[in-house]
Amino acid sequence: MTAVSRIRPGFELGLDFCVFLFLPILALASRGAAPLAVAAGLCALGLAAPRRIAAWRRVRGFAPIFAALLVWGLLSALWAVDPAHSLLIALRLTGLFAAGLALAAAAPEIAAPGRLLACLCAGLTVALALTVAQYASSGALTAPFTTRGFIEPALNRVEDGFGFVLLPLVATLLLRRQRIVAGLLAAATLAVIYVLVGDAARIAFVTGIAGAAPIYFWRRGAARAAAIASVLLILTAPLVFPPLARVEAVRDRAEAFKFSAWHRLEIWSFAGSRIAERPLLGWGLDSSRAIPGGTALTPDGHQWLPLHPHNAPLQLWLELGVPGAALFALFAARLWLALGAVAWPPLYAAAAGGSLVTGLVVALGSYGIWQEWMIGSEFLTLFLILVLARVAVSGVAAHRGGLRHRASGNPNHPMPETRRGSIS
Repeated sequence: MTAVSRIRPGFELGLDFCVFLFLPILALASRGAAPLAVAAGLCALGLAAPRRIAAWRRVRGFAPIFAALLVWGLLSALWAVDPAHSLLIALRLTGLFAAGLALAAAAPEIAAPGRLLACLCAGLTVALALTVAQYASSGALTAPFTTRGFIEPALNRVEDGFGFVLLPLVATLLLRRQRIVAGLLAAATLAVIYVLVGDAARIAFVTGIAGAAPIYFWRRGAARAAAIASVLLILTAPLVFPPLARVEAVRDRAEAFKFSAWHRLEIWSFAGSRIAERPLLGWGLDSSRAIPGGTALTPDGHQWLPLHPHNAPLQLWLELGVPGAALFALFAARLWLALGAVAWPPLYAAAAGGSLVTGLVVALGSYGIWQEWMIGSEFLTLFLILVLARVAVSGVAAHRGGLRHRASGNPNHPMPETRRGSIS
């Protein structure tokens, strides 16, 4: 046995442990998702590195996009509002992007995907219990470790995490004929999502469910349509989102819904005016927090731009201009086209597409695009989707093999080989 083969089980166990911790960490200390993703990426690197060229081929469609984004972000420090901060963010993103690519490359190397599925189910169960305890006790679990008072929106991040993973997880369990487990986990998770205060997370999750339907019935066509729509939305974001504050019907509806929705429209309007000043190059990587005039107050007494635009396409335009927006559009299109081409069972492909829709909707109305916990959560979710796809495929193959076995009446009927799902 070679040294590499001896340590591979340790790397895989490390990934199992990271998967188990993923959702509980979002419930208790969401910023920990970033170092968790890096730790998972190091374990993944240990699994994927011996494959060399084969591992590179699995991520060759995305690695150049991430590399180009990092290079452009580094160059933007030359004209950024705060050059030192832009350089620091570029260095952090380098580590996170490398971890994400390693996770994607290592997904087909998992020797026991069923064990990883069990770790995810256990982690989800623990996270649901922790979230309920935090909500019911006003943050008693973390109060001894923080000086900040607990507020209910602190659980929005784990609520988003539930939305990211629930559809692929339930689809996998259903395809493995574990209907009771799937039903219990789905019911418990939906109940918790309903109780929590994150309206954006609920809207994103419901939209994800709606988006899964056309993918189930018309996967390739729906994926191509989603790719085109994503590109158009990203590239036209400065023309679409900032003017919404001036549309009376939209403004009235936002004010009636909740103040934060109206404030989003004000933020987008301000971001649009600053994008117009530097549409080609932008203001520099993660310069949103230092944009001139951003700390000035609206007539309602809130900042025009608190830290970031709460809209990923607008933030790309604001900070990295045309090149940044184009790279983001290319990334989104590449994801959708890969989903349309991969050989996954229809139910699982639809669930993965629903998860992607959920993530994109969250990106349109919440958080900053460079927040490390968010990037780490997205990479861990992608890794889970790629690994669970293998479990889903094997579940379908086993069921079909069992049907053929019963039909033939041959006790020695061979089980079909399973295929590994991957996105490259």
